[in-house]
Amino acid sequence: MADSANFTVDQQCVPDMRPGTTGTTAGLTSWRMTFNPPQGTRVRIVHLSGDLVAWPLTKSGGHSGVLLSFQTTAPQGSIRCDPCASNTLLYIQDVVGGVRDGVRAPFSEDVKANGLLQPDNTLVIVVSAWLNTTGGAIHMEPTFTVTYRYEKAE
Repeated sequence: MADSANFTVDQQCVPDMRPGTTGTTAGLTSWRMTFNPPQGTRVRIVHLSGDLVAWPLTKSGGHSGVLLSFQTTAPQGSIRCDPCASNTLLYIQDVVGGVRDGVRAPFSEDVKANGLLQPDNTLVIVVSAWLNTTGGAIHMEPTFTVTYRYEKAE
């Protein structure tokens, strides 16, 4: 089975005070996509394809990193490796601004190895901007097709 979706946000950013940053701004938005499998089954995401488009909403120069990730609702981090994100199926990142006003970051990835969703059958879609020196928000739109299958719940 496959379904498609598009999300959009004008990502506002706040000063980034984390150690090691340059004092610029960062912001994050997430959405939840909840599947409704038949009783006694869970969803496994097998493939993700689409793109992330992003551009600064100001023409004052500067730049910003942009990131898209697809995650399960399992706890953040990993018990297997450090620093890792075992609940994350895919990360996509790029940069906007500077010599590139906007970006289209396409992807088409097999994610079945880590694609079994938690019993809540929820996929979390996250976008973030970081080191934003543009002085404004970053428009971000992930558009994607998620291919999945049902598996017997254990």
